[in-house]
Amino acid sequence: MPTLLISLDLDPARSDEVVRLLRTEMAPWMRHRPGFQSSRWFLADDHRHCTITVEFDDEQHATDVAEATLALPDTPARSWHVARCEVVADLDLAPRPGVRIDP
Repeated sequence: MPTLLISLDLDPARSDEVVRLLRTEMAPWMRHRPGFQSSRWFLADDHRHCTITVEFDDEQHATDVAEATLALPDTPARSWHVARCEVVADLDLAPRPGVRIDP
């Protein structure tokens, strides 16, 4: 399953603002993209970075969202910027809950 990996650099003094934006705007927008399957959102303890993984049903849907994300304007006054955004492949090395791995 294609996964979109997004890394954001945050202004730690404004991380509450960023989390609110992610929760109220970015996450709902992401859930309504064609092919969306699931997402996980991680905030670093120092509030300087946020990592987002988003699974899609096919690579084209993931690529479309990556391109839209990278097209966002990067302005110095904003409390965050996209440091990394790319479609990656799951190597299936970690079992998911309920999945049996045969030796």
